[in-house]
Amino acid sequence: MSSLPVIQKMLVEEFGLTPEQVQPESRLEELGVDSLATVEFMFMLEDKFKLKMTGEPVPIKTVGDIAHEVDIMVAQQGISLGDEAATS
Repeated sequence: MSSLPVIQKMLVEEFGLTPEQVQPESRLEELGVDSLATVEFMFMLEDKFKLKMTGEPVPIKTVGDIAHEVDIMVAQQGISLGDEAATS
């Protein structure tokens, strides 16, 4: 299961965006989400999904980039997204 739907919903709620704006190919910069806000959002995701951020920082430019990185961490850390995706 992909983290994308949960991430999209969180971006809409946190940054006052519309669902139509928050597509996988949407560039964060164009959505008004700067690099500091992106880092803060990643920490929110860490809390939401019970993840531990590891490794080197990866350039994140799009909504899809966030989902990709979260999905990798979820797989590496053996976390199930079932409950989070269903309740978000």
